[in-house]
Amino acid sequence: MSNGNGRVAGQSRLSSVPRQRVLEAQLSWISSLVLFFSTVYAVLNLDVLWVIFGTVALTLYVLPIATYRDPFKALPWEMTILLSSPILLHISEGARMMSERVVWWDSVTSLAFAFSLSTIGFLLTVELHMYTSVRMNRAFSSFFVVMFTLSMSGFWLLGEFIGDEVFGTSNLQSNDVVMTQLLWALIGGLAMGFLYAAYMQVMPDRRRRALGLLHMWEVQK
Repeated sequence: MSNGNGRVAGQSRLSSVPRQRVLEAQLSWISSLVLFFSTVYAVLNLDVLWVIFGTVALTLYVLPIATYRDPFKALPWEMTILLSSPILLHISEGARMMSERVVWWDSVTSLAFAFSLSTIGFLLTVELHMYTSVRMNRAFSSFFVVMFTLSMSGFWLLGEFIGDEVFGTSNLQSNDVVMTQLLWALIGGLAMGFLYAAYMQVMPDRRRRALGLLHMWEVQK
């Protein structure tokens, strides 16, 4: 009887959620599964840096859902796709083939990685606002996203250098490669810093309320 009541309550709750919100949540869940299985693949291949990246991204994804105990508090699907894209490109054999045949493909993957780091930086500002007493205005949040992207790119390159020295790999062939990756990190961080400020500005209040972002960047008295 309790199982039947729980099923009825679940169906009643689902029917009360707007259809558009259900569709958005489903797209977000699918994108998160891509991120999850890509991270599992990285674990099986002992790809340490990408395991760390996937774990951090999944933690930021799950935190609002676990805190509110509401599966519809999932991140917007567009953010989840940005989070998933670099690790998916990394493990893709097609991406390796493109890297060998197309000169500018490495720049595309570097930019995708910068976009993903910027998304993590933005989510940190969101979740600091949601779960702590930290408050950032719009301008400082954009600056934080840019600086977070640059600093994490630097740590990432340091990790690749250590990996090359310890395991004999060749992730960083030259100083030009390092400088190019940092340049794309700067470009991606600047672009996404301004984009996320505009993104929150144009997001409808109904969607911001559903995601728990209605009072983002407002100092509550």
